[in-house]
Amino acid sequence: MNLEEFNIIIFITGIIIGCVATLFVKSLNTRQNKQATSNSSIITIKSLQQELDSKQVIIDNFFTDSNEQLNAAEKRLAELRSVLANNASQLSNVKIEKHQASTTVTADDSEITEPPRDYALKKDKEPGMLSESFGLDDRNRDLDLEPKRTI
Repeated sequence: MNLEEFNIIIFITGIIIGCVATLFVKSLNTRQNKQATSNSSIITIKSLQQELDSKQVIIDNFFTDSNEQLNAAEKRLAELRSVLANNASQLSNVKIEKHQASTTVTADDSEITEPPRDYALKKDKEPGMLSESFGLDDRNRDLDLEPKRTI
C-alpha cells in the first residue's frame, strides 16, 4: 500500500464521516426546532386559554356587580316611594298609592305559561289548526291508513 492510496482512503473516509455528521446535526436541529415550535404553540394555546378565562371572570363579575347595584337601586326606589307615600299622607290631602313591583313579574310569568292559541279561521264546529285532524278529508282517510299490498 502506497502513501498516496492511504491518503486517498483517509480523505474519502473523512468526507463520508463529515457528511454523516452534518446530516446528524441537521436532524437534531430540526427536532429541536419542531419541539420548540410545538412547545411554543402549546404555551400560546395555554396563554390564550388563561387570557380567555380571566376575561370571562371579569365579564361575570361585571354582570354580577351590575345586577347587585340594580337590585340595590330598586330597593332604594321602593323605600323612597313608601316614604313619599307616608309623608304625603301626613302632610297633605294628596293620596299617593304604593307601587307594587311584583305585579309585573307575575304578568310576565303568566304570558310564558299560557297555552298556545288557535288562530285558524274556522266555523263553529270545525277543528282548529292545532287539532290533529286539521286539513284531513274523511274520504281520503281510508285510503291513506294502510297501503295496499300486492304479491
